[in-house]
Amino acid sequence: MKPAVEVSITSWKKNVVKPGQEYGRVLLMPGTGYNCDRPLLYWSAQALVEAGWRIDRMNVRNASDDLSTVIPVLNQAIDGWVAAARESGAGKAGDSDTPSGPRLLLIGKSLTTMTYPHVASHYGLPFVLLTPVLHHADFDPSARVIPVPAVGDDIVAESEAPSVAEARAIIRAELAGQSHAASSRYSGPAPLICAGTADPFYDRARANALTPHVHECPDANHSIEVPGHWRRSLDYLKEVTASVAQYAAAM
Repeated sequence: MKPAVEVSITSWKKNVVKPGQEYGRVLLMPGTGYNCDRPLLYWSAQALVEAGWRIDRMNVRNASDDLSTVIPVLNQAIDGWVAAARESGAGKAGDSDTPSGPRLLLIGKSLTTMTYPHVASHYGLPFVLLTPVLHHADFDPSARVIPVPAVGDDIVAESEAPSVAEARAIIRAELAGQSHAASSRYSGPAPLICAGTADPFYDRARANALTPHVHECPDANHSIEVPGHWRRSLDYLKEVTASVAQYAAAM
């Protein structure tokens, strides 16, 4: 009997730079029904390949609507990718190096944005959250969302998130005028969020409480498209791709 969730990660066939010569490594992760060949992910990857990154792509076969059973499998796959990327970059000096090892970036869409707490807490890596789940999906019996401690989330069941006490300390620090970077809600750099205002899983207040890097697309849906308006949809695709490229270039 096949497991309910199966994950595989492969190198993208459209990579240009040779292994070891890249600016950094990217893990491109799909959403439910939105694989890595769909526009938001595909063009983000193309932009980063042109900038010298190497792309690895995650494929997810998911037969479960219960995200509490899906997310741990995704987290485990990410653990393996980070370990392999760091091992392959060990002892190699070059443009892809940072003080903590090879330069790594994750890009998730919808479902896979739910891995952000795990990635931030364990690795402190930069993360692009495309249409993140900030409002729970009706089909998910576990009602999981990305915890945002600064808005008072009850995160007792979310072991990867900061404690409520830590969140309160962060809020006090921010009220005292400290920067987001100095009082991060999670470890590592603040993520980039790109989402449409007509997306039922998006919440503006929660997004802005999670990160200062929020790119909103008015009237866009969960695919960051505006049905019946192809020009606006294409403009948003270009905007999101440019935002991802800019976020990555700042690393």
